[in-house]
Amino acid sequence: MARPDKGSDVSLLSNDTLSFSNVYVLGDSLVDSGNVLGLLDWYNLDGWLLPEGAPVPEDGYFEGRFTNGYTYADLIANRYVGAPTEAVFPYGYDDVLFGWPVAPFARDPIGNSLNFAYGGAQVFRDGSFLPGIDGQTDALRDAVDGRFGAQDLAIISIGGNDVRELAPASGTVTGRDLAMLDIQRSVAELLSEMSQLASDGLKTIMLTGMPDVGLIPEYDANRDGRLDSGEQFRAELASEYSAYFDFLVRTEVIPQLEALGVTVHYTPLLDITDANGNVIEEGALSLVLPTIAALNGITVEQIEADPLAYADLIYFDPIHPTAQVHALVGSYMHARMEGTEWIEIMPMDESALLRSFTGVIDFAGETDSFGIRLQKGETYTIEVLGMSTLGTDGSLADPWLQLADKSGNAVTQGFTLTSGNDSGLGFDASFTFTANASGRFTITVGAEGSLTGSYVVQVGTAQVSATLAAQSAPETSLDIASAFELSEPAMAEPVYADHGAKAWGAIDPMDIYIY
Repeated sequence: MARPDKGSDVSLLSNDTLSFSNVYVLGDSLVDSGNVLGLLDWYNLDGWLLPEGAPVPEDGYFEGRFTNGYTYADLIANRYVGAPTEAVFPYGYDDVLFGWPVAPFARDPIGNSLNFAYGGAQVFRDGSFLPGIDGQTDALRDAVDGRFGAQDLAIISIGGNDVRELAPASGTVTGRDLAMLDIQRSVAELLSEMSQLASDGLKTIMLTGMPDVGLIPEYDANRDGRLDSGEQFRAELASEYSAYFDFLVRTEVIPQLEALGVTVHYTPLLDITDANGNVIEEGALSLVLPTIAALNGITVEQIEADPLAYADLIYFDPIHPTAQVHALVGSYMHARMEGTEWIEIMPMDESALLRSFTGVIDFAGETDSFGIRLQKGETYTIEVLGMSTLGTDGSLADPWLQLADKSGNAVTQGFTLTSGNDSGLGFDASFTFTANASGRFTITVGAEGSLTGSYVVQVGTAQVSATLAAQSAPETSLDIASAFELSEPAMAEPVYADHGAKAWGAIDPMDIYIY
């Protein structure tokens, strides 16, 4: 594989509608970017002491996160302020035994993308050495000196561990009446802490709903690939408690925050149902499930019929989703915040594929350029595939692409309405357009914000792409992850198309080369 031309680009952020100066993250392991790992190192503790374990790199966890890549909070922060979130530990952490700060002289954390979340945290600390929402908001208020700016955004995702304590995979289960009271208390505390942030000037909150805790593979306690009656009871109870927690957030927390003048961007993670159990709004996981199924050549119905058999497609460990799921869900959250259509287009299949090549963005702002000769009047699709499609460790989580003509002018005409840098799966890019002239065009690939990682570029003939409106896999499913193994490019040299291939017939002469 030839080496692409390596350049840099001064614009690192998309032209999103919303604008924020700082992003702050509060919550649990779904959004922790390294605070728990820092805590373990500080005290030289073993991971088994934590309810979530330890997100150590030797087990495949990415830079202290409870998954194999960036979380949805990282990706949303990166879109708005140009950087994934950075853990603040030991700042603001109080020793559980003595009650004093472990780093009393630590400077205020520096940066505009700060993470105060701790894996395993509950709304209430209740003797745990993991800060609850009160401890996290105290540290945040201290970091901003008690005053937020008008363009600050807080991302809050917490509550799953509260449910897991009430309906654990093993041990004592809390009965419904007491559990409902406990959930009410937790939600009241969450509202109180968020109201304090509002009184300190916070104007915008992105609040995720509760995940359906009952779906996590952890409830298969004996790891035999099925739920026995006891395990099923616990899982169903966890789902019930999750739904009640989410209901209170929607009906109590959000309206009262809005009454205080806060703009709340809420995204449900679980399905919202009416009193008869009918789904009235699909949660984010249900919405991305058709994508996961189609990429793996199966149907949603197959996953739903035997979720434990396909758990590895969704979960990185028995509790936490993969980085691919984070990227897909994050793109949906971002679209809701922006008020734009969430477009999900499957990558082109083999019949349309003309050429593919790989690359790596090694540092923030780096760009790769590829040359391609196209024919006037022909319609093409160009895709950049990253984490949302490939799902492989180290994949670029939010790529973008640009197309320029032989004079270096950006091609902005002739694109279909569904084309764009988020029009592939998740945050991946897909552009379909008709060439307005014959000759050389330049594809430039980069990453949003300060992200790095590997990617695959695909060039092909335009096709009617699946938008995953139907919950079934396409007749032919391409295993992208295995079809394109990412490798280090070799020395630069022209790479010519196989003119004998049927797919190349629309272009004569035709060559793709890499600068």
